[in-house]
Amino acid sequence: MKIKLDEENRQLKIDDNIKITYWMLKFVMFTNIFQMLLRVFKTPVANWDFLTWLWIPIGLVSLFTLYYFTNLSTKEVIPLDEIQHPILKNFFGRKRLSLKLKNGKARHIPTHSIKEMEQIQKFINSSQKATT
Repeated sequence: MKIKLDEENRQLKIDDNIKITYWMLKFVMFTNIFQMLLRVFKTPVANWDFLTWLWIPIGLVSLFTLYYFTNLSTKEVIPLDEIQHPILKNFFGRKRLSLKLKNGKARHIPTHSIKEMEQIQKFINSSQKATT
């Protein structure tokens, strides 16, 4: 398991190196948006070719994807006080666990089995009940 449940310090430690992956995806989205803006503003509308029309939806999708990635957290150590609640989602028939944080961001948790998800949910819910 890449997740360590630290009961002593009341925190989750996640070792998935997602920060560099998200950084690279954000970089690609920025370059797509930059490429679209160059093509759109450099060429007059009358001279737009197929590639210019193709870059417009690519740039717009990149813009929305970039917004989505700014709402995701990459924290590797999450204190239980910062977690609002766990979220269990189905993604193409596969269950995925996410944490809704108090700063409004979400953190996806890499789990390999339903048993791991239940263990993490139980750990989070038991600590939230103890604080209330």
